[in-house]
Amino acid sequence: MGDADPLNLHHLRYFYEIARTGSMKRAAERLGVSQPALSKQTSALEDALGFPLFHRSPKGMELTPDGERIFAHSERMFGHLRDLEEDVESLRSGSAGRLAVATVNSIGVHILPDYLRRFRDEHPAVRLRLVTCRSARVIDALREHRVDVGLVAGWPDAEGMIAHRFVSNPLRVVVGVDHPVGALEQSGPLPPEVLEGHALVTFDEEAPTRRLATAALRALGLEPEVVAESQDIEVIKRLVAIGLGFAVLPAHCIGRELATGELRAVAIDGFDLQRDLYVVRRMRGGLPAAAEQFLALFNGG
Repeated sequence: MGDADPLNLHHLRYFYEIARTGSMKRAAERLGVSQPALSKQTSALEDALGFPLFHRSPKGMELTPDGERIFAHSERMFGHLRDLEEDVESLRSGSAGRLAVATVNSIGVHILPDYLRRFRDEHPAVRLRLVTCRSARVIDALREHRVDVGLVAGWPDAEGMIAHRFVSNPLRVVVGVDHPVGALEQSGPLPPEVLEGHALVTFDEEAPTRRLATAALRALGLEPEVVAESQDIEVIKRLVAIGLGFAVLPAHCIGRELATGELRAVAIDGFDLQRDLYVVRRMRGGLPAAAEQFLALFNGG
């Protein structure tokens, strides 16, 4: 077979179906063509190859030795094609493929794992990629198409993005077990003055939670000295636990420490602060089916 007679894949598919079924009639029915048309195309393939592929007999279509070799190649090729078709269908349905998520650290550690577990239960073949960074970097990753979905704390005031609030979480004043404020009797909220003179351990200045907390404390007439700051909430919790100062932290991040007694939550009169969490996607452009399926978890709460 020379360059002037390239192998025709349609002809090869006709040959493959005849070889599989052993019958011109059954192959024609499977392919949805007439028997004369199928016979003509098979003959054209044999002419292109330069050797016969079948012995025609009353028993049906039997492969020649050369036909056996061509069939072996065809079986592998069309087997790969079936695999491709199945993969494409999996990608369309969201049951396979990849999902890339960017999240702020506190959500990634304390909230996202439950959503990922639920997602993996339904889509075990999807490969996950997680990126942990600041809220602004989450938006950058979305805008640059490096991730499919973003999770941030606070309203993402970013052009070209769609945001959906999925959790409204209170911020709590917390102290260590030996902190003087933690030792006060509390049948109800304590007056803000109990925090006067006590140092604050907080997030760094870029963190939205710090801005919220600072504004709320200032509204109560409090300007505590910042004794330590960190990007990492686990570092902040540890510093508070050893008595370095008090902190204002999201409730979903301190459940274990409150349960073990490592930290204590202090109710302060007039301090009623919520931190909203948002799932974010690009406004323009479609998403992989896996990402759409993941977003559906947040839309359902």
